[in-house]
Amino acid sequence: KELCIMTLCQIFTRVEVEFLPVHVPTEEEKNDPILFANRVRQTMANALNVPVTDHTFEDCRLMISAGQLTLPMEAGLVEFTKISKKLNLKWNHVREQLDTFAAIASASKGGRIGIEEFAEYLKLPISDVLKELFLLFDRNGDGTIDFREYVIGLSILCNPANTEDTIRMAFKLFDMDEDGTITEDEFASIIQSALGLPELDVSVLFKEIDADETGKLSYEEFKNFALKHPEYATLFTTYIDLQRHQLGMFEEHDSEPHKGKHSPVRSTAPVSETTPVARNKVYPEGNEEDSSSTSDKKDD
Repeated sequence: KELCIMTLCQIFTRVEVEFLPVHVPTEEEKNDPILFANRVRQTMANALNVPVTDHTFEDCRLMISAGQLTLPMEAGLVEFTKISKKLNLKWNHVREQLDTFAAIASASKGGRIGIEEFAEYLKLPISDVLKELFLLFDRNGDGTIDFREYVIGLSILCNPANTEDTIRMAFKLFDMDEDGTITEDEFASIIQSALGLPELDVSVLFKEIDADETGKLSYEEFKNFALKHPEYATLFTTYIDLQRHQLGMFEEHDSEPHKGKHSPVRSTAPVSETTPVARNKVYPEGNEEDSSSTSDKKDD
């Protein structure tokens, strides 16, 4: 706006026009208009000494939306066309994610999410598991998550194609007595195990999921919450992988022939000594002295 007003206030405006050499298309470019357009814009960018980006009209729409959400307008610059082709995203879906991002980043300056805002949004304390999850979103490792990183993180780490199976498996894990509902004690047991924090109070998070305030979570309540907050999918997956690894170690240990009277090798930090382990039809009772910790960092 300022530049526009200053320009209009001038008696006359001097404009310098530079004519570049005509770009004659090659046979390959004649058959591929996109290739021709890319080479033309690269030639113009080189003459102007500016970089070439894939920002499009959709990015302008996201910029306007970011401004309306009191975010810096540049927060909406995500090179939408590029990431939408790679991740098969729709503009409306990304626009909805911008609302959630704005809600998380509203307390921070500069429209970026720090580990504190991330933990507060998930209603969980800052732990090693949460730090690891945060690092999976923080692609450039600068200690913050911008909107582009947030969109890519949700699309890759919390893949909607796997969400339903992850939610169903997680619900079975939480439902230790297999009565079709999850009590606060069952819920706390799994979250405490996933985060490695046996004294963690999860009552606030439980009450938010318990929409009908019955003190028990049905599958629909659990599913609806998980779909609205896909960030939790990675936490559930972390716990599921941990249980699978423990079960695999138990089966492998059980199948090995006993040699002499040597005792089995114990981990230095058994899970059973610090955190409860779920046992039901999904994961039967295993060796409580075996332990491991796994972390799957997915590459882009």
